[in-house]
Amino acid sequence: MKTLFTRFPLESAYGGAEVQTLALMKGLQARGHLISFLGSCPVLLERSRELGIKNYEVRIGKPPVTKWHALSFLWRRGAMRKKLVRALSSLQPPPNAMFLLSLSEKLLLTKEAVKQGIKVFWIEHDRVGRWLTRNPWLPELRRLSRLVTTITVSELSREMYLQLEWDPYRVVSIPNGVDLNRFSQAEKREQRVEELCPRSLHVGCVARLTRDKGVDLLIRAIADFPHVTLTIVGKGREEKRLRALSGPAVAIVPSVPEIAAFYRSLGVLVLPSREHDPFGLAAAEAMSLGTPVIVTSACGIASYLRNGIDALIVEPNSVEALRDGIRTLQNPEYRRAIALQGQAHASERFSFENMITTYERTLQ
Repeated sequence: MKTLFTRFPLESAYGGAEVQTLALMKGLQARGHLISFLGSCPVLLERSRELGIKNYEVRIGKPPVTKWHALSFLWRRGAMRKKLVRALSSLQPPPNAMFLLSLSEKLLLTKEAVKQGIKVFWIEHDRVGRWLTRNPWLPELRRLSRLVTTITVSELSREMYLQLEWDPYRVVSIPNGVDLNRFSQAEKREQRVEELCPRSLHVGCVARLTRDKGVDLLIRAIADFPHVTLTIVGKGREEKRLRALSGPAVAIVPSVPEIAAFYRSLGVLVLPSREHDPFGLAAAEAMSLGTPVIVTSACGIASYLRNGIDALIVEPNSVEALRDGIRTLQNPEYRRAIALQGQAHASERFSFENMITTYERTLQ
């Protein structure tokens, strides 16, 4: 199968969507698929070259995901479409299937690809927000969605697309995957839990520092707890405000040298998202190492978890709900039980191998 991936983002950073896309391209290539990448995303262009994946850099302009870019798309789209069609026509051999990751090419290239007999899949990694629900191009996107298979990364995201009137028979959910070879190479959780002081708890959070991630709620939630410390790993426009909220028990760092070691250092990882979070990869990674997690029901990964068994799931946008979850996991025996069940569940459900196998089955 000759498969093309495309991405023309508004901005690019090495985040969850990029990690998953690279893993999928690498995994399919290892299984004998001819993989190539077309787009303007610097991260995917650079990393695909490192992986030996054929790639083509094309710049078409900004996607219609802001008010101005959605308006200007009206007169920009003709030239953008010509560039995309020309690039697609130049590919030799032509692809049998395409995974489109950003809005521009979904709107501009879908019809042409389908007309050429190419199987088209839209992968939806992004949060469903006003950029989509209030977008003037949503009706056109909805019409085009009937020609393709839309892949969401969680059942929560799938339900949101169904609410936007996508055809339920053309929307599937495939959870993101974790590199278990990387994240499971660690001492077993049961060897570490007994070493934790029952009176102290190190809470961690890995998130972009923006309002939708709810990090401010988590800072408020741990404020009244003695013997609880919080380390937040992330960058974003809310950093200054979050630092002003933080007391001596809170540390905010842009990154850590080794993320697996950070997860292993925690008593609990918390994803406090107040708004739709498509998946929540950090939770799957931490679980695979035997670190217990608390997520809100706004996190897509919550749809694959059992509350009180392999994770704690709390309501979003609530300081009190987060506080109750942390209080519950201060019990070392219960924390250990959640950790063990979570690790078993993550290893079974959230592996790269499972993800790639499901995508491969979807391609057939």
